[in-house]
This record gives sequence, C-alpha cells and structure tokens, in this order.
Amino acid sequence: MKQVAELLDWSEAKVSRAETGQRNISSEEVAALLAIYEVTGPDRDRLMAMARTPDEPGWLETVRRGLPSDSVALATYEADATRVTSWAPLLVPGLLQTMDYTRAYMLADNIPDDEIGARLMARQRRQQILDRVDYTAYIDETVLHRRVGGRRILAQQLRHLCDMAEDGRATLRLVPIEVEAHPGLIGPFVMLESESSPTVVHVEMARSGVFLSDVAATDPYVQTLARLSALSLHPGESVTRVRQVIRVTEGDT
Repeated sequence: MKQVAELLDWSEAKVSRAETGQRNISSEEVAALLAIYEVTGPDRDRLMAMARTPDEPGWLETVRRGLPSDSVALATYEADATRVTSWAPLLVPGLLQTMDYTRAYMLADNIPDDEIGARLMARQRRQQILDRVDYTAYIDETVLHRRVGGRRILAQQLRHLCDMAEDGRATLRLVPIEVEAHPGLIGPFVMLESESSPTVVHVEMARSGVFLSDVAATDPYVQTLARLSALSLHPGESVTRVRQVIRVTEGDT
C-alpha cells in the first residue's frame, strides 16, 4: 500500500479508503490503479465499465437487469464519448434504428419476448447521445435492401436515416455495392473517442462483444475507417442514394 501511495502521490489513508470502499473513486483514479497493478485487456475493460457506473445516465439503472452486461458497458462508454463512428455492413447501426426495425430484428434473432421491452427502452435512451456527440455512420449499401420487418418497416427506417442526416444529428456515409473488397468486410464495429479516455473499439459478436483499448488492437480499425472514408459516398450523395432506394422499396408490390 505504501508503494502504491508513493507511485500515485496519494496518502496511504487515501489508498486504503479507496480499496475498502470508504470513499468514492473516479474512473481516472481507477485507471491509474489498474496501470500500477498491470491489469490489461478484458479485465481492465470490465473494471473501467464498472468504474464509470456512478457517472452513467440515470435511466440505465432502471433497465440494467434486462440488459446483457455488454450492452451496459457500451452505454457507459457512449455516455463518456465525444465522437462515435460506426461501421455497419449487415444492419442499420443501433443508434440510427427505429424501434420497429429494432423489434423486428430482435424477434428474428430469437431474443426472448420478456427481454425486448428493456432492450428497446435502452436503445431509445442511448440514441439521445446523438444530440451532443459527433456521430458518423458508415453503412454498406446492401443494408438498405435487407427487408428487416418487411417493406413498410424498411421504408420507414430508410426515411429515418435521411431525416437524421438532414437534421445534422448524424453524418451518413454509404459504401456502394460496386466497390472493391475492403477490410471492413470482416464485420461491424463502433469506435468511441473521448477527451479524457483512450479510444475504445466495440466489436460486435452474436450475443456479446469485445472492447479493445490498446493502440495495437485499435489501430487496424482506425485504418479500416480511413479506407471506408475513401470508398464511401459523400454525405449528400449518400442521402440521395438512400432516397432512391426508398422510392424503389415503396413502389414494390
């Protein structure tokens, strides 16, 4: 304890009170302790997510029992982020989904009915960060044609994408079907950047995900986003392309 106190320039009493739960501890202090204790990888990500809990949005506590731990951790990272960038090669990104689209996918993914309500509430509350963060969504054009929930729900979802882009709450970058192969084809991910914490990448998996924070682990995703930026349509062109798909979708019988 004396060695830890000296390394952090804390008193031994402060270290003792922090470790025994007798005082509140900030996420920055937890990060410092984890660095000294050489805790890295998934264990660090889990503990940092717990450390952010006192600062997480109040709504999260009311629905956390109905959410997987991965979703809770993602919400805390989003609450701390100033810039969020997502790559979506399969589905519309969660932060831009309508509730009907989300429900339709969850039903197709066999999510239990008694869990869907909490997940929908959490998704809707998470989307409120779009009022303050710089959000860019790279979306593969094939996503626009995947009829999640049927023709009506898809058309409604595509109109929502255009509305969000035109309102300035999201920057939409569409990756055309005809582009060459690129590293983003490996799967979806979200990059979360903050002024006070290292960049974090959330990689989605079926029923869970992983959080990467080491530079060596996040750098390939930074490079992938740079490649997607070079291949994608500009924001105005992206909205125009989406509106073309809407007309086709609504005109189908």
